[in-house]
Amino acid sequence: MRTVRGPFRPRPLLLALLPLALLLCACRELPSRLRQFDLPIFQSPRNAAGTVRDLRLLLPEEGPVTEALRRQATEWAAQREQSVVLSAAAEYSREVRDRLQGEEPPDLFVVSGFLFPDLVADGLLAPAAEGILDPEGYPPHLAAAFVWPPEGESSVRYCLPREVRTLALVYDSDGLASSGHQSPPTDWESLRAVAEEQTDVDLNRFGFIESPDLSRWLPFLYGAGGTIIDENGRMALQSPAAASALDWYIRIFRRNYAGHAGESNSEWAGEVLGKGKGAMTIEGNWVAPYFDAEFPTFRYGVAPLPAGPARLNGSVAFTSCFAVSARSQSVEEAFELAAFLSGAEVARALPNDGGWMPALTAVRNEWRHDFPHLAAFADAVPQSRVWQFPPGFEPFLRSFNRGMVQLFAAEIDAADLVAELQQMGEAILAAASDQ
Repeated sequence: MRTVRGPFRPRPLLLALLPLALLLCACRELPSRLRQFDLPIFQSPRNAAGTVRDLRLLLPEEGPVTEALRRQATEWAAQREQSVVLSAAAEYSREVRDRLQGEEPPDLFVVSGFLFPDLVADGLLAPAAEGILDPEGYPPHLAAAFVWPPEGESSVRYCLPREVRTLALVYDSDGLASSGHQSPPTDWESLRAVAEEQTDVDLNRFGFIESPDLSRWLPFLYGAGGTIIDENGRMALQSPAAASALDWYIRIFRRNYAGHAGESNSEWAGEVLGKGKGAMTIEGNWVAPYFDAEFPTFRYGVAPLPAGPARLNGSVAFTSCFAVSARSQSVEEAFELAAFLSGAEVARALPNDGGWMPALTAVRNEWRHDFPHLAAFADAVPQSRVWQFPPGFEPFLRSFNRGMVQLFAAEIDAADLVAELQQMGEAILAAASDQ
């Protein structure tokens, strides 16, 4: 491959298209029209007025998975003579908050680990009665993501993780093999070296595809031994680890060994690799069904994240749960259904294309056996850190992503960005503490 060396040169098309990358953040979605399923209506408990009380479910639109959950809910309802109404939304996160604050909130719904702290802080979730949700069999850090407060005697469980997705190194198998790499890079230095070899300016191909997104940069921070918030609940971004991680992430871009989706007229890194315009990226196991559908002949590999200078390679875990509305009139029934849908029987029965992993450890081990080429995603779970922050951190996330765009364009200094974000995070934590 022909490499490009020399000083950084801004890329006008890239800078114009970079904001599109911000829409790909795993934590945000836009509202959409709901789809309502017709579930069989059975004899149901009645309220004080003597009318039938429906149990309302709200789920993200996930194709065959949603259809399978509909069938599971139907069977559960039939056994308990419960009336169930299920709605699904294609773009979900903002819709769920609107529905929870509306006149007829859902009784049971899916909430992401990222959104969970804000919904708890706003009083929109019902805590589970003691003993109704058993966390045994789940990875402790995934189960702990749905307990609030995070630590202390007053901690209360609200729900159980239903699934998990992690980040790993995704790479062009044939591309690396053609340059003599039979195995993917294992640390930052070898990642940089392979990215340099794989960059070919004549083909508009970059060795590494980056994203101005906090979730994709965090593995570098973790690999350097850093974190956003330390074990004492204090901001810890302003650190040598953050400086090292930002320097590596920006330097490889400015040396023209890394690019972004917009430079290949693509929407995200998976599309860039599928088109042959990129050699490596950090993405989640949602790439599997995407490649199968859009680029079925593309040969790709998945490997653990390259280790940083601290010899660490911590991934990010995206998870969600079945939660119950604080305003539900059927709390007991809703938690019974939540426990059922979170269990091993349902997890094994749902269709799976590799794009998500069951949260239960035993069932996830079965998933690993069924998808051996995706094993690195499953292996990343134990050492991963949940994509979750204290309430009110959405502005921090937006500011970081905007700052990364400016860093790529060489418009600001990394130290100034870190100092600004450190101060912002401290203010958010102080406001949350006051509340």
